[in-house]
Amino acid sequence: MNARALFAASLMIGLGSSPLYASCPGGTSNSFTVSGEVKNPQSFNLGSLEPFSPAQANVTYFAAGAVVSQSFTGVLLWDLLNNSPVGGIVTDPSIKNDILHKIVIVTGTDCYQSVFGAGEFDPFFGGSQIMVAYASNGQPLGSAGFARIVVPGDKAGGRFVSNIANIDVEDASNYPITPPGKPKW
Repeated sequence: MNARALFAASLMIGLGSSPLYASCPGGTSNSFTVSGEVKNPQSFNLGSLEPFSPAQANVTYFAAGAVVSQSFTGVLLWDLLNNSPVGGIVTDPSIKNDILHKIVIVTGTDCYQSVFGAGEFDPFFGGSQIMVAYASNGQPLGSAGFARIVVPGDKAGGRFVSNIANIDVEDASNYPITPPGKPKW
């Protein structure tokens, strides 16, 4: 038990000096990067999102104890990651359904993060219309930055990331799995 407490304390102390937290400037975003396991890592601003085929969604969700209804315009996350200029999520054709091993980590300028499985929004699998929105009710997003993640169908807005700073694609199979019945530390 003492080993667990020591591990937890060292983890908490380490968070303050973590590169993730050091790289979150806060404030309103005017661009974000796409990085990780994609063919062509890119930076995007409003001008580079607008040429994509626009997606629209009327979304109702709970946020801060209230029901919110908004109409969003943006780019489907699948389209952003799999069309030019990013060129696609990197998969290994020799691994059956390798796309299902990919995770997408969206980080805001305040270090707020949401994680999505690529299969969740792959049109062949989950087909969720997760969107990188750049307008709400026909207006710019204002303090939410130039772009935010919107997840139609979610009951609460907890996975909506405002002020996107980075969209990172990783392979979940690179992370060790703890066998059932084994302690995690």
